Amino acid sequence: MKKQIILLLLAISISSCSEKKYEWSASISVPSEYPVAIQRGLIGKSFFGPSCINSSWGEGIEVAKKQGFTAPDTFEITWLSMTERKFYKGKWNLPKNKIKQYLENGFIKKNKKIDCNKIQIGLAPKGLVIVWLSGNQGIQIEIGRYQATQVNLNSVDVYGSSKFMFEKNFIEEKLNDSKFVNQEVRENIKKYGYPSASLYDVFREKYIWKPQILLPDGCKMSEITLKMCNGENEIGNTILDTNQKSIPYFFKIIWKNKKGQEFISRIVFIKDREYWQRYLVYEKEKLPLNFDRTLIFTQFKEKIQKKQSVIIAVKIIKDSVSDIYLEQDSYKYPINEFSQETKKILKNKPCICK
Repeated sequence: MKKQIILLLLAISISSCSEKKYEWSASISVPSEYPVAIQRGLIGKSFFGPSCINSSWGEGIEVAKKQGFTAPDTFEITWLSMTERKFYKGKWNLPKNKIKQYLENGFIKKNKKIDCNKIQIGLAPKGLVIVWLSGNQGIQIEIGRYQATQVNLNSVDVYGSSKFMFEKNFIEEKLNDSKFVNQEVRENIKKYGYPSASLYDVFREKYIWKPQILLPDGCKMSEITLKMCNGENEIGNTILDTNQKSIPYFFKIIWKNKKGQEFISRIVFIKDREYWQRYLVYEKEKLPLNFDRTLIFTQFKEKIQKKQSVIIAVKIIKDSVSDIYLEQDSYKYPINEFSQETKKILKNKPCICK
């Protein structure tokens, strides 16, 4: 019997060693109003230690560099939610076969492979945890939702490198640090308060929608990028179900006119020129603050039936987006709250050397 156990353990060890490894990194995403301090985390065999994180929902900060690991089957994490002043902890199983499939095959776009090379963990208030898979060109899909448990921790419960979380005034100093929580976020909290803890589950609600791009005669769309409030991002029809999507906050449309000149139209569904100047000019299309207060969000929530298909129509005339509306069952719901920019894509001319 002892010999059989030894042989079994040896077989498991050999199988583990022979399992294919993939190059992937790990990152953490949090809502900008709910920064965190990570005590420790482990995704498969990728470990990450203490760090303070503030980002934007769906946008991550790297906590473990890209290395060769097998596809993970579990993950665990312990963190401090600074805003809530609470610790959360959990350990869960991951859909290993699904992760392995994407790490192996990537995301397919026009029969071309786009590498999947990042596992991103989203930490929201009340212990909500979301796991995304991410790839090049900003592609991102959700693969799981999990629930952590609130725990009581003291400095004696953690290693020395994590004891800073228990220092007097640590939380207050971090939340008042303008380099950690910027002035825009703090002023927004003063004006509107903190987002509801349930909002990040509301963001995950999906509708049967697809974009319809109405271009001038003779023009043709080349590519479209969609960013949704649940953290998923799609290029064309690469990965997400063409019907089931969360409410979008950003479109990027690349199209050509009949002369072959290429244009790019970028649209954010919030009427805020300051947001545009802060983020979109630098191509950092973060989820806008107060997105749940925008017209497109409220129109979806109040007017659109989830079980019926809906079109998001975008009409482009010459060099500008002129009209956006939702259409369901022949009813049109105008979306006149948006900011946009359309411009030519200028290609560098080849150098003619004598």
